[in-house]
Amino acid sequence: MVPDFMKRIKSLDISVGIGEASRITGATMTQIRYWEKKNLIHSFQREDGGNKRFNLKNIIQIMLIRSLIDSGYTLTKAAEMITQHQHQADRLKVLARTLTTLEDSNDETRFNFGQLVNDPDYDVVAYVDDTHAKFCKTPHQDDPGDRPLTFSQATEA
Repeated sequence: MVPDFMKRIKSLDISVGIGEASRITGATMTQIRYWEKKNLIHSFQREDGGNKRFNLKNIIQIMLIRSLIDSGYTLTKAAEMITQHQHQADRLKVLARTLTTLEDSNDETRFNFGQLVNDPDYDVVAYVDDTHAKFCKTPHQDDPGDRPLTFSQATEA
């Protein structure tokens, strides 16, 4: 259900002009133009050559920049922080794509990241509950139908 929801959200073609972007975010049109000139945000134009448009991602970026500036950061530091955050988010997406299985129970979620490169007889598995994350080396299971180990079973060996 969630992947379908995210696909639908990403496919939405919602955009606003600079005036509406300013109203939504609280940033002035001058600020938005300046941040765009500094390549912190990127508007787009429709195929018909109309005015600049700002999509949901742009709106979120404008709100984040404004929030950081309002918190006392310089525009340069805010841009640096945003770039670092985007880099980390990109890395997390790569990590998420390596998941071979994800199983959820009431107590914990089990994330299997697949075989270890230097020891293919074992998988890297994370057991995550509401307060902790534990990483284990567990025997590799070729058959996805094999019953996965719980954290306590994985740590008994």
